[in-house]
Amino acid sequence: MARRQFERYIADYRYTADQIRFLRAVQSVFLQKRHLDPADLYEPPLDMFGADAVERWFTDKEVEEVVEFVKTMEIGNKI
Repeated sequence: MARRQFERYIADYRYTADQIRFLRAVQSVFLQKRHLDPADLYEPPLDMFGADAVERWFTDKEVEEVVEFVKTMEIGNKI
């Protein structure tokens, strides 16, 4: 279910290839941890994209939207 939600989320926006690869990695982190904090975007394994990948590829607003989207899938929240 989470994978479908991520695919739908990605399809709803006009992301670049680099952004999509990063978001798929975010999906992987979420599936392992079942939650995502903003700090997770800068830590392993997501730091493999570079220390400044989040700032290079996403606006502050986009980062907030991604984090909010992921929070809707956390245990106890409804999609």
